[in-house]
Amino acid sequence: MKTTNTFYRDITKTGAIAGITSIVCYFSVAVIPIIPDKIALMVAFAFPLMWLISFMGLYQFLKNQHHTASLEIAYIFGIIGAALACILLVIQQANIIWDTELQSSANYESMKDFYSATFRGANRVQAGLDVAFDIFITISWILFGLNIARNKSFNKIFGWLGSTIALGLLVLNMITFPDAPAESGLFDLGPFLGIWTLIFYIWFLVVVLKSEKAHLKE
Repeated sequence: MKTTNTFYRDITKTGAIAGITSIVCYFSVAVIPIIPDKIALMVAFAFPLMWLISFMGLYQFLKNQHHTASLEIAYIFGIIGAALACILLVIQQANIIWDTELQSSANYESMKDFYSATFRGANRVQAGLDVAFDIFITISWILFGLNIARNKSFNKIFGWLGSTIALGLLVLNMITFPDAPAESGLFDLGPFLGIWTLIFYIWFLVVVLKSEKAHLKE
């Protein structure tokens, strides 16, 4: 029992910290353009990996208080979504690097035009993967939000808000498919889901640390 309790405390705390780290990585690459390329790559690739760990911790925490079918689906879809995010980021960055190298080595304007056309075609692959990622990750957060809302450690309205933002993002992606909402002139809810997620993981970490402190006093 002691080993089980230790595992539970470790995985939930690690998950909360990983969740905060993942969103910080996401916003760092998206907002701060002065990060050196090599560091930016590592930060970008760390984002989905940290998200995988965060889902493990969140799942264990919510499961411990109220185990539901929707929680199981949220966890599985979240893991798949994070894996897809890693795949699309690797493909996206590899295509950008290869295109840059080809463009710099091109001797003729027509060759540059050919490389640009090739890049646009190849880049559609990661754009499609981006939609697949959004489908899995938004459904995951819709269901996680519902489970967060019914958990006594969090606020119902805050949980429902997360589900609503995720649902809105999913609907917008389906309306504008295969293009992204921002590219189609519609509102992009992605950053708002990111902000909500960051606030939640900070809250989650506070809850876990308070629980750990209370346990040590016993």
